[in-house]
Amino acid sequence: MANVKQISVFVDNKPNQAAGAMRLIKESGVNLRALSLADTADFGIIRIIANDTEKAVDILKAASYAVTVTEVVAISIPDTPGQLSRVLDILGEADVNVEYLYSFVGTSDRSVSFVIRVDDNDRASDVLTRSGVIQLTENDIAEM
Repeated sequence: MANVKQISVFVDNKPNQAAGAMRLIKESGVNLRALSLADTADFGIIRIIANDTEKAVDILKAASYAVTVTEVVAISIPDTPGQLSRVLDILGEADVNVEYLYSFVGTSDRSVSFVIRVDDNDRASDVLTRSGVIQLTENDIAEM
């Protein structure tokens, strides 16, 4: 199984809160590979895939940010119409629930990469592997 560690940073939904967290990461030398920001009326959740998860978490926690680490599935699929739909069909047919997903830039203009949060990483990894979907490891992402 090729799970990837995702950092979730909880910030107040106020000016400069996300910028402060990103500034800390920048100053630490950690490189972001994927990022998603979702908000509610009161707070935001910054979801990050980084080249050095442990260092990023340590830096953010030292600055009193609320941080969690979650294992997610990362995939690379051909950049052609219908490929994401195919992956979602594979997961759905295996009764794997997709909680959220977001894309990120890889190293090829012929493929696109996605982070997928599912309710069962093991089952998702198994059905994706059997279906020939390329799963990315933390090393793959760190080297992008």
